Amino acid sequence: MLSNPVFMLDIRSRVRERRLWILAVFFVLTPLALSLIALMLDDPSKNPFPSMGAVLSGFALFSHGALLVLMSALGAAQRISQERERRTLPALVNSPLSPRCIADGKLLGAWAFTLWLAFLTLPFLAVASLWGGMSFPALLVAWLFNVAAALAAASLALGLSGLFGRSLSAYLATGAVLFLWCAVVPAVGGLLMAETTAFDGCGWVALALSFQHLPLAPQVIMFEWAMSSEPLDIWPFVWALFVWTLLALVGRFLAIRGLHREVY
Repeated sequence: MLSNPVFMLDIRSRVRERRLWILAVFFVLTPLALSLIALMLDDPSKNPFPSMGAVLSGFALFSHGALLVLMSALGAAQRISQERERRTLPALVNSPLSPRCIADGKLLGAWAFTLWLAFLTLPFLAVASLWGGMSFPALLVAWLFNVAAALAAASLALGLSGLFGRSLSAYLATGAVLFLWCAVVPAVGGLLMAETTAFDGCGWVALALSFQHLPLAPQVIMFEWAMSSEPLDIWPFVWALFVWTLLALVGRFLAIRGLHREVY
């Protein structure tokens, strides 16, 4: 990883960007404000959070998970198209580096940004566990699924960045793909599952195709399992990881293909 020159160059340039630090501050202040509000409410009868540990667990997993997926995708959506706008892409393409090496370096840079944001949530998970929320091992597993979903979204966005010439087009395409993945597909699946005759005996297939691959679906299952005594089904987690891995590979392929099309 550290031997990829594109990755090292990308890291050095991103560290100097102030907006990335602003995103990190926003990422941390949101759950911090929620925690402080709960601690300031001394009267239990007026406390809107009957179980602060459970609330903070859910917030750190779902709100931060959604933010992590969104920021990871948007952060990766301009990594190649921005090189075109700055007119630095010809230097990269005409260098001894192969398109595969360039794409991998950009992908590693996008993943580093995702991991940096993700690690900022770990203190909140530890506090949530101490306050009576989910156990820390369960929170850590759910956090890892947050990271995996964000990495897949970043990979897919990087592929779109390689296909589109402008950052704005890449942003719009990324937003459209995320909306299709996270809103349209489950909405259509819900409508189809309402037709019980259409999925008689095959409801698990519709559930897998419509819901279990969503970025926060395994985390919801993990949270419900931790708050109940029902047995945990491992299949949705395996299916989600398979779909996310496939999306990441598709994104990498699109990024390499987009770089192959650059001829100067």
